[in-house]
Amino acid sequence: MILIPVEHDEKTIAQGFRKADKFVFLDPKSGIVIQENHFKTDKSEVFFQNFEKYAVDRLYVKGMGYKTYLKLEALGIKVFLISLVEYYTHIDPNELIQLTPDNAKEYCTMGHHNRKEAE
Repeated sequence: MILIPVEHDEKTIAQGFRKADKFVFLDPKSGIVIQENHFKTDKSEVFFQNFEKYAVDRLYVKGMGYKTYLKLEALGIKVFLISLVEYYTHIDPNELIQLTPDNAKEYCTMGHHNRKEAE
């Protein structure tokens, strides 16, 4: 199953992942399901366990933090970055960038991993 975070309008791809208003679940067998992100306030461990229940194996996202990527990778979820597309219905799988342990630090620009320690 593919998961895509979207804004409240249910079409626009959200800029981030964890705080997205809604999620689109794409399944070749059951079709498209859109639901509110009721996981927003869950603690990190519970937040990620929710996607195991839904058998999510791929995530299409515009941005995320490196630590979030590491948690998804540990769950076996493949993460793909979307660029230049506003609506999830316009995603071309051939234009996605798959995150890997080798490139994730370069592409994961959200979150706290790039902040310098206060001196």
